[in-house]
Amino acid sequence: MVTIAFDLKRPAVSLGHLAASTVHGHGRVRFFSGNPTQEHFDDLARHVVEGKLSPAVDTVFPLEETAAAHRALEAGGVRGKYVVRVA
Repeated sequence: MVTIAFDLKRPAVSLGHLAASTVHGHGRVRFFSGNPTQEHFDDLARHVVEGKLSPAVDTVFPLEETAAAHRALEAGGVRGKYVVRVA
C-alpha cells in the first residue's frame, strides 16, 4: 500500500506522486491529511473518552531514565510507544 499526503502548498508535486503511485495498482493508494482540524481532534478525544481508542504503550520511563529509553528504542523490538513520565 502507498500512502500519500496531499500538500495544498505544492499541488503539482502531490499530483505527481499520485500519478507515479498508480503503478502499484487500483485501490492501493491511501490519502491522509497532515493538517488535522479541531473537528478531527474533538473526534479523537471523543473516542478516547468513550474507551474506543487507547494508546499502545510498551514501557513508561521516569524522566531520569530518558537515556535508557533511547537505548531501548535503538535496540529495537518495540511493540508500542515508549513514554517518558515528566511529572
